[in-house]
Amino acid sequence: MLKKIGLLLPRSGEYPSLSFDLNDGFRLGLNELGISDIEIISDNTGFGDDLQSTHSKAEKFVMSDDVDLIVAYMTSLNAEPLYEFSKISGKPILFLDAGMELFETPPSANCYHITLQGLHACYLTGINAGKAAKKVIAATSFYDGGYRGPWALFEGMKTENSTTVGNFVSVFQPNEFSIDTFLTLVRESGGEAVTACFSTYLAELFMKELKANSPLSTYLPFYCTPFMAEEVWLEKCDFPGGTFHTIVPWASSLDNPAQNAMKDSLEKNKNKQANIFTLLGWEAAHVAAQILSQGIASLDNWSYESPRGAVHFHPESHCAYAPLYNGFIEEGENGKSKLRVTNQLEISAEDHLQAYSWRIDGEYTRWRNNYFCI
Repeated sequence: MLKKIGLLLPRSGEYPSLSFDLNDGFRLGLNELGISDIEIISDNTGFGDDLQSTHSKAEKFVMSDDVDLIVAYMTSLNAEPLYEFSKISGKPILFLDAGMELFETPPSANCYHITLQGLHACYLTGINAGKAAKKVIAATSFYDGGYRGPWALFEGMKTENSTTVGNFVSVFQPNEFSIDTFLTLVRESGGEAVTACFSTYLAELFMKELKANSPLSTYLPFYCTPFMAEEVWLEKCDFPGGTFHTIVPWASSLDNPAQNAMKDSLEKNKNKQANIFTLLGWEAAHVAAQILSQGIASLDNWSYESPRGAVHFHPESHCAYAPLYNGFIEEGENGKSKLRVTNQLEISAEDHLQAYSWRIDGEYTRWRNNYFCI
């Protein structure tokens, strides 16, 4: 019997190909599995800041299109309001996201998440920064600062009794971007290292300004969030000199059968290179096939081979977790930046559950937009 899947895809000003990459990865992943008897219906959720519209599109998938499964890219902040809808409708939802938000409600029996573990990578990067320096300067963009990356970096630092001695938050308008305040902190705060939380065009602007002011701007080691090292944007960034540590969920240089299959399929069928969004789509295809054949509950303790390594679903969190990778941002071709991974970090079920259980005490604010959707 023909199965139907509804894809809820986002819009992104900085990643205009985001939804296309997710779609390509998903469809090619199904092809790789030899699955052709699935009808895919897609709709766009914009930047993720209109929950009513997203809910309406999910309702249409169920009530008009009679889909068997919904696959949606959105952060936990936007996913959790759909838990009750999934329960009432009886339709499972598979969420995809970068993992830069904290969960606030208990998991839903009908909903599971494939996450790139962004906050977990930030936390481990913060530990590394804390081991290297007891006084750290925190630098973040106006955009990235509205998610939980800086918080996770600081939580990691605290485990090593490291403290923040200065904060720099950049503006987001390119014509007003300046690191003058950051340079003052480097000179006067006594900081011994920098945690850096920039992504998309803001990473490009930050690296450009660092290069223009090097070596005064780059003599301290940097500890960067995983999406500052995202390869699509990284190759646009000038390399300013200095040392840039990072921990990432995936890299195009990884060599394993699943990675090679995904890269070969993309190059052959779409004439494009793999990125984190084709990766998420590719993984979603494998998980969707499992859900449609064995049911949503079969994901508990289920694992599959991904281009980023073995991925496991935890029965308590309903989230996937996988290895992470130590690496450096270094100079590539034509003076631009590139990512080099050095070794794999195994993430245990206990490590994952600890990260999933993090909560922030007190009041706080954050962006409604899905991460990368600006």
